[in-house]
Amino acid sequence: MKKLVFLLFIVTAIVLSVPSCYYDNEVDLYGGNTCDTVAVSYANDIVPILNTNCYNCHDASTYTVSGYQFDDYTSLKDYVTNGSLEGRTNDASSPMPPTELMDDCNRALIKAWIAAGAPNN
Repeated sequence: MKKLVFLLFIVTAIVLSVPSCYYDNEVDLYGGNTCDTVAVSYANDIVPILNTNCYNCHDASTYTVSGYQFDDYTSLKDYVTNGSLEGRTNDASSPMPPTELMDDCNRALIKAWIAAGAPNN
């Protein structure tokens, strides 16, 4: 009888300890890439997006090919005002950059920055 109780105790301990070794973390549960669009900054958020996705074709040295230059705030503001920046970055039929649409977070950051009045901050 003692052996049965001892065996039952060991089996119970093993069964109860296995789930307790499971490790959940926030990245696995909720995803690691959060997109904070609360306080979007031109210098800290928008310029890096443009640098990665746009300046290859739309800076001072290459805009003669594309016809559009927005490697400075003043030039970019014109495209914000006429709606073409947001429109082109969300147009799946003719995506910008031309290889594919930017990821959702980059597009959300641009949209939030425009909605905030596209400040030069």
